[in-house]
Amino acid sequence: MTRTPAADVVMERLLREAAREFPGWAFERDQHGWTAARGEIRLTRPTLAALRALLCLHRAAR
Repeated sequence: MTRTPAADVVMERLLREAAREFPGWAFERDQHGWTAARGEIRLTRPTLAALRALLCLHRAAR
């Protein structure tokens, strides 16, 4: 039986929280960092925390 590393479990939990906090946004990770996409809008930041902070600003500006 293999175990999932703790860091993967934490990252999955944070990703689920981001999806609940920002419904309608799709999150993905690649070599450039994290990207949130909604329609034609794509926002990318090096960390999920930075991306969530940017989405908070984006939401407040709307």
